[in-house]
Amino acid sequence: MAAGPFLSQRLAQSQTLALTPAMQLKLKLWQMNLQELSQTIERELEENPLLELSEDGDEVPTLEAIEEGRDSDVAEAPSDQAAEGVELPEGVDTMDLGPLLDAAGEMNPEGDLEKFTEEGVAQVQETDCGAENSWDTDLPRTSALPEEDRLSWEDRLSATESLQDHLIGQLYETLEHDDSRAHLVERLIDRLDPKGFLRLDPDQPGLETTAAALAEDMGVTEEALRHALDVLQEFDPSGVGCFTVQESLLLQLRHAGAEPDDLAVRIIQDHSELLGQRDSVKLRRVLGCSEEELAIAMDQLKHLNPSPGRAFDPEGDRVVKPDVVVLKGEDGNWKVYLNDEGLPRLRVNGDYQRFLASTDAKSDKDFIRERFRSARDFIRGVEDRNRTVLRVAAQIAELQKEFLEHGIEHLRPMVLRDVAEATGFHESTISRVVKSKTIHTPQGLYDLNYFFSARPKDSDVSATVVKHRIKAYIQAEDVAKPLSDEAIAGLLERDGIKVARRTVNKYREELRIPPASQRRRR
Repeated sequence: MAAGPFLSQRLAQSQTLALTPAMQLKLKLWQMNLQELSQTIERELEENPLLELSEDGDEVPTLEAIEEGRDSDVAEAPSDQAAEGVELPEGVDTMDLGPLLDAAGEMNPEGDLEKFTEEGVAQVQETDCGAENSWDTDLPRTSALPEEDRLSWEDRLSATESLQDHLIGQLYETLEHDDSRAHLVERLIDRLDPKGFLRLDPDQPGLETTAAALAEDMGVTEEALRHALDVLQEFDPSGVGCFTVQESLLLQLRHAGAEPDDLAVRIIQDHSELLGQRDSVKLRRVLGCSEEELAIAMDQLKHLNPSPGRAFDPEGDRVVKPDVVVLKGEDGNWKVYLNDEGLPRLRVNGDYQRFLASTDAKSDKDFIRERFRSARDFIRGVEDRNRTVLRVAAQIAELQKEFLEHGIEHLRPMVLRDVAEATGFHESTISRVVKSKTIHTPQGLYDLNYFFSARPKDSDVSATVVKHRIKAYIQAEDVAKPLSDEAIAGLLERDGIKVARRTVNKYREELRIPPASQRRRR
């Protein structure tokens, strides 16, 4: 008789461990920029009665003293390091979860990163030293700088430069005054509303217009307008000089290196209505993507600015606050500081033991203990985040000294591995730490991601520098005789940068610059 289908049961013993709440918290804090961290601290202060502000001069008991019911063992006073802005030493206690997360991702391709091997969790626990005291005062912070030094960089950030002034400055760094496009670009800049969008009347920002209508109103051809827009839309801030929010977001994605078929581009291009409805189920269905892929795309979109010109609005919160600041010291060396503007000092309420003694109810005691652990883990997580960001930023500054001194032409090739090897962190840790963080330098305000750029084959120059040169050559070319890729390669070689014609072609396309045949104008 043929064997038919059958059901069976069997027992199997396996062991999995979850990433603890404290470790999950540290991962989240790593990826927060200054603004996000400040908002998170405010929320925690509201929600946790055992977490409180520590005023200057307060004696702050150590967490261990609070747990043991003692009020001595106060945290040490700030050391000179807090004002000197030095690179953190190799022995800094920070927790690197990067390789463990990667291992977990390989172990569970569905993306559930909470399940770790016993060995992995043990490794985390061994490296999870945390902040010994309630608030680490040894980190170099901008609040510890002398007033004149602090005001010097704050003034540069908060200078009353209008959006128009900012763009005009870039215009005449890019084009010569006698360039036929320069005057039209300047007229376009005058048509920008406070959000950075083109309007027939900038004083009526709510009334959208079109390229055809604007060209007619300005008395120019649409072709001439488009050529001027090609210049304007490459300026900072990214996304400026567009007609609609959708166009601006797509431009920002393009500047970030997104391809036309990337999920983030497709969402903005074709499914903005579903995006507005926050309907992730329908979005996944129409895009044909997984939940994880959609989450990555949504994370990209969160970092776009729907009002790119608002950063220069004198009536708005226009100043982007950097996470770290680089200044040159009196000894001529570069020093890196953690920007702690808006970040209060925190401590756990020292009356923890009195609260416990004041109640006999088990539920109350459990609540107080849980809140204490939550406050302790949050403080340690914030300090771990600060130390890690500062250490990574200090290494980036060390590797990019020539850029700090001389600007973009001296940006050196640098990849995640370079910083990882110097800091002892895993590459994935570096990637998470630099995400959405900014650094204030003498050359301006930059995303930390900006400094990572590979080198073209057979060249010792950063790909970012090569692209910068290509863009400059093309913007200065004779529009009647535009430069071919081969001619650009020749100019680069003349300037000491040897790259193949196909590399020029690749970078030109990444910059979204059309070939010479399409740039030619009579």
